[in-house]
Formats: sequence, C-alpha cells, structure tokens
Amino acid sequence: MTTQTTKTTPIQDELAQAQAAYDSALAKLLKACADFNEGSGKQYAELMERHADLRGKIAAHETAAETATLEFKQLLAAANFEKTKAVKEALFKKNDALAIAEELREALADSERTTLSLRASASRAAQTYANAHDAAYGAYARLEAYKALAQSEDGLSRALALLSHVSDAIEVERHVQDAREHRMKFVWSRLKAVALQRPEAQEQPEVEALGPLQLGPFAGRAYLTPVQAILLQRTEAETTA
Repeated sequence: MTTQTTKTTPIQDELAQAQAAYDSALAKLLKACADFNEGSGKQYAELMERHADLRGKIAAHETAAETATLEFKQLLAAANFEKTKAVKEALFKKNDALAIAEELREALADSERTTLSLRASASRAAQTYANAHDAAYGAYARLEAYKALAQSEDGLSRALALLSHVSDAIEVERHVQDAREHRMKFVWSRLKAVALQRPEAQEQPEVEALGPLQLGPFAGRAYLTPVQAILLQRTEAETTA
C-alpha cells in the first residue's frame, strides 16, 4: 500500500512561512513590551509622575505665598503697620509657603539632574518596543493576505487565467509590455477599489493579539537619540562644573 503525499502550492508554502514570521514577530513584540513596561520605561514613567507631582506642589505653594503676601499687606495696613498677631501669622504663612516652594524646587532640580541616563535607556526600550509593534503588525497583515489568497486560490487563479485570453483594445495593448499581465490587472483594480472603501483602509485597526502601542512618556515617539544624549550630558557637565 502506497501513501499519497499532498502537494502544496507556492501560496500554501508562503502561507506557512508567513505564519512562522508572524509567530516570531509576536514573540519579539511581547518581549520588547515587557522590557519597556516592566523595566526602564516603567521607572522613567514613575519618575516623570514624581516630577509632575513636585511641580504641582511648587505651583500650589507659590499660589499660597501670593495669597499670604496679599493678606499680609492688607493686615499690616489695617493694623496701622503694627506687628499684630494676625500680621505675624500672615507673614509666617507667606514665608513658610515660599520656603517650602524653594525646597521643592531644589528637590526637583536634583532629581532632574539624574534622569538623563534613565531617559536614554527608556528611550531605547521605547523605540525597540515601537519597532517590534510595527513589525508584528506588518507580519500580521501579510499573514492575513496569504490566508485570503489560500482560501480563494482556486477561484482567483482560474479567473485570472480566463482573463489572460481576453484582449483589450488594440491601441491599448500596443502600449503595454505584457498584454496578458495587463488583462489580468482587472481583478486587482476591482479588489483595490473595494478595499479602499473598507474602514480598515481609513484608519489602522487595533489588533487584539498585538495590543495597543502604549509608549507612556514617549507617546508620539519623541525618542532621545544617542547624539542628543551626548549633547545633553555635555551641557549638564558644563552646568555643574
């Protein structure tokens, strides 16, 4: 008894290759996503949140100091410029708010001076993550194309074969290098017209398996390049020298 082997078509072989490429791209994406979101990206995002919190507190104390200054001046004038208890309390509130704001500014400046290396490493991780997401999306789109081709291979290939015998106007075919290829483009032009009307053509859809690209502080892909990092390091060294 002989066993029959099923012969695969080139499209089916390419489909298998596209599946393997997608699986590989997805694995790289998952690793890059974890490296960014659980490593330097997370640390940098937390640091940026701390800086934002400090800036908010500085602004609040500066506002409190302005309010206390106005109150102090009003109370001092009302007390005929005598140092009453209310005047001293208002003065204390003003000075206290100004002192705290200054301490917070120094804390923010100290923290900002140590962020460059973390920002650089987080930027590299973000860029790797974004590139991996782009590559995985490309692999997914190609895989979907091969799946569609494999499912419709018999019908589409027969239609193209039939069209290859349907001649166009003589004056048209005279100006094309390959008349048979020109005739078969009818199928491509119709598919393209329909494809461009689909919502997926208007806006890139989110692929559930890939997840959304969430770059946090690097939204918009504002990465810190190696050259920028070097220039910032030089500026920082000159400032602290």
